[in-house]
Amino acid sequence: MTVSDTLHMDNSTLPELNSEHDQQCLTPIQDFYKDTNIFITGSTGFLGKILIEKLLRSCKDVSTLYLLVRSKKGKNVHTRVEEIFDDIIFERLRKECPKFRHKVVGIAGDCTLPDLGLSIEDRKLLMDKVNVVFHVAATVRFDEKLNIAVAINVRAGRDLLQLAREMKDLKSFIHVSTAFSNCAADLTEEKFYEPVVDYKKVMMMAESLPEKMLDKITPV
Repeated sequence: MTVSDTLHMDNSTLPELNSEHDQQCLTPIQDFYKDTNIFITGSTGFLGKILIEKLLRSCKDVSTLYLLVRSKKGKNVHTRVEEIFDDIIFERLRKECPKFRHKVVGIAGDCTLPDLGLSIEDRKLLMDKVNVVFHVAATVRFDEKLNIAVAINVRAGRDLLQLAREMKDLKSFIHVSTAFSNCAADLTEEKFYEPVVDYKKVMMMAESLPEKMLDKITPV
């Protein structure tokens, strides 16, 4: 099961689920997500919103979406989650499934912090409940400070993998990455590439060197 499978579900293959007979006609994707609890990072971003809308509208039997959200500009987690659904992309969902909101739970966290900034209570909740993880969070700013970029794009992924290993009933872990890391290649294949530098060394450098020195070695 990949993010592409989820995002490319079209209406011709997604039956309405309004009767007992319809419940027996689930597509393989709908059947997979039936009664699942899903943890999503990057939920306030463009791709995160598309994913949330598609899951709630096309997989109506999904149980709960746990969204990692940080407080920002004086707005708490609850307010920021509510603002997600103000986006026009959710207009169709509001018409077809007006009672979807109870399936969405905001989880306070921050991908710039160690262990995603999760509280002990929320970490235990995720370990006990989550079946599917979508790691969508990333910074795509080309001029991002190196220590912030490493924290979000490297350390957060590692910390989430460590959390996923402790989840009691995990079925799938999906990491949404980028092809830009291999942009210099004439052909970017769908495979794992050997890193130029070990990620542990990159993390150690980003966490230990002074910010001014990091700024000097950051590519322009």
